[in-house]
Amino acid sequence: MTKNSSSINESAKRYAKALVLSAENKDSLIKSFRSDFGKLLSAFNEVENFKEFILLPLVKKQKKKEILIKILSKMNFSTEIISFFKIVANHGKLFLLEKIYKEFGKILDENDGITEVTVTTTEPLEKKFEDDIVKNIGEKLKKKIRLNKLIDPDLIGGIIIKIDSVMIDNSIKTKLLDYNFNERLG
Repeated sequence: MTKNSSSINESAKRYAKALVLSAENKDSLIKSFRSDFGKLLSAFNEVENFKEFILLPLVKKQKKKEILIKILSKMNFSTEIISFFKIVANHGKLFLLEKIYKEFGKILDENDGITEVTVTTTEPLEKKFEDDIVKNIGEKLKKKIRLNKLIDPDLIGGIIIKIDSVMIDNSIKTKLLDYNFNERLG
């Protein structure tokens, strides 16, 4: 990871943490923040002109802030979330919207005892197998599990399970690559 991308990720984490701290011990405010931020991110991803406007470096940050405040007000966002985005805009960090939202979600999940588990297979999992994965990993980690399912036909067979930064790769593709590598060395 480059120094710049690390700095960007750290900035996103700081903003997300600040947003959570500003609503500490107020569940209704957290729900409002999550809902409003989700709506903003949907608009960001679905309205091409809005995304271009936010990401365009040629627009001065003061102008971006003014227009964003008008948009957020029209969308009936809470004054607290509008204030948060004023700060983000003042610092010229609106381009971090998606990363801040992702970090915000991670913090909320962590506070709620939820861990994200990604399972990659060659074909869709059967419901019973999904339930078993969620149950077994949840019991071992003593956390609630949010299961993300990915399909990758290149695996040939087997499964890859990723829990936070730990990856268990039991795919045939990896076993074949390991075999080929070991064969060349041996």
